[in-house]
Amino acid sequence: MGSLGLVRGEAAALQQHGQNLYQTGSFQAAIDAFTEALKTKSADQIGILDNRAATYTKLAQYDRALKDAKQMIKIHKQDERGYLRCAKALLLDGKHEKALEIYAYALKTLSSNHPRREIVEQLHNKLRDKLTVKACDPFSVLPLEIATMILQYFDFKQIVAILRVSKQWDRFLSSIRDLWMRVDLSGARNKVHWSSVRACIRRSKALLTHAIVKNLSTSSSQRVLEFFGRCPRLEYLEIWTQFGCQAFYDLFRGSRRLKTLIISGQMVVPQEYIVKFLESLPLLERLEIHKTKTSPSSKVQWPSKLPHLRTITFGTTEGSWPRGHTSALYIPRREESLPYSIANLEEVRLDSDPNVFVPYPPSFNPLDLSRLRRLDLSGVFVGDDFGLPSSIEYLRIRGGAATEEFPFSNELPFELPHLKTLIFSDVPWVSNNTLLVFILEAKAPIKVLHVDSCFRLHGAAFAHNLCEHAQDLTELNLSHIIGINDSITSQVVDSMPDLKALDLSYTDITGISIKMLVDAHLSEDHPMKIECIYTRGCEHVSSDAIAYGRASGIEIIA
Repeated sequence: MGSLGLVRGEAAALQQHGQNLYQTGSFQAAIDAFTEALKTKSADQIGILDNRAATYTKLAQYDRALKDAKQMIKIHKQDERGYLRCAKALLLDGKHEKALEIYAYALKTLSSNHPRREIVEQLHNKLRDKLTVKACDPFSVLPLEIATMILQYFDFKQIVAILRVSKQWDRFLSSIRDLWMRVDLSGARNKVHWSSVRACIRRSKALLTHAIVKNLSTSSSQRVLEFFGRCPRLEYLEIWTQFGCQAFYDLFRGSRRLKTLIISGQMVVPQEYIVKFLESLPLLERLEIHKTKTSPSSKVQWPSKLPHLRTITFGTTEGSWPRGHTSALYIPRREESLPYSIANLEEVRLDSDPNVFVPYPPSFNPLDLSRLRRLDLSGVFVGDDFGLPSSIEYLRIRGGAATEEFPFSNELPFELPHLKTLIFSDVPWVSNNTLLVFILEAKAPIKVLHVDSCFRLHGAAFAHNLCEHAQDLTELNLSHIIGINDSITSQVVDSMPDLKALDLSYTDITGISIKMLVDAHLSEDHPMKIECIYTRGCEHVSSDAIAYGRASGIEIIA
């Protein structure tokens, strides 16, 4: 008993010391004293936590004060001090509605004969009356047309949150069918149950046009997809959940108005089912399948007419395919004397990512697609039967392989008058000559150029040609390029007046580069007004240089 008394005395002394420090305004020292007191056995934990929470509020550290207050409630739900301190911290943090909820929760929890229940009730009623005087239900005073226009600015997650404000708001929002034409489950914090989705569909009277299916509970996938499969006006569908391809096809093959179909990598789609989707969905404009699979060639015959198809995205983890099978990334080639079924394609993205790398040979030639604007290739082999149409505006190539520095089948000279974005990432065949063909031979008006991790590019000669022939760039990525240093940055500053974003990550630059870019940015006489600099992995760039750049109004991502 004697040792226990000593421990209690030590805790009380530390608590009293903390209170004295609090009175003198030494708040951080007070927190240290209270924290030490909490470590003592048999300490008055609620009292000490209350003191420390009060001190945290003096330092405007409301999140920590709130954490201590919640710990007080957890220790003893019948001690009103936890609720009072919690509400006080929320009020000081400007969260008045949350504070009112804490008071209400306290009144439900504290016993009816609690000696200080009346104080909590008075504070609750006072805050409630204050908020009621200021509050005005906008949906009760605004014309329906104006209220509806305002609600159109909220996304689906926000609309669902607004439903929970009150029963009146629930009824009002539920009555506006146009709000429920787009169901987006991607922002859900918890797994969504099928009953919630059914309620949304009912609010639209099953006439919704857009659905993004994600974050479903395991038992809800079948029902939710059945619900959406019965919506006759569905135009846009994204699926981000595991499901069988045959079962999915059976549910949506009758969606005759569907224009966009996006299927994540959680569902494997063989080429034969790609054909089935194209045959059964006549208005399809965009087809995006992130995990495709080979099929027997006898089952793969694309429709002869696909006049609406504009965008194709295929991804696969298969590196090869057996004889007699059609590849997972198959897109039909143009045949002589026959109309080309995909002649209206404007965007193509192919992503090969096998466990064992094998460059994937494309089955089609982009040169046959006279309307193609965007081409995105990853892990693909670029051969001599693979050309670029003059309509191309955006070209991105990642990884893959080729036999030459400029492997495309275009006969030189040729022009790419619309190519404004050129991205090479970790491409082993790209050299200085490759870029010169695009910039000089093809006369591409490139504005955005990324050449990150292309090991055949080297600082001095590469940068010289770039600064001489690509002076209209607005965005440049040189990350992981050998030989990029402060001297190169100086050339960039002098020759690229329109540059807004520059990625120098994992290069040999120092803080001098940051200073040059900042000085140009601040100078009234210099045209370059850089807005964003990437310096990740730049070992010779100090924190002071980064702070200097940020203080000058430049976004620096380190």
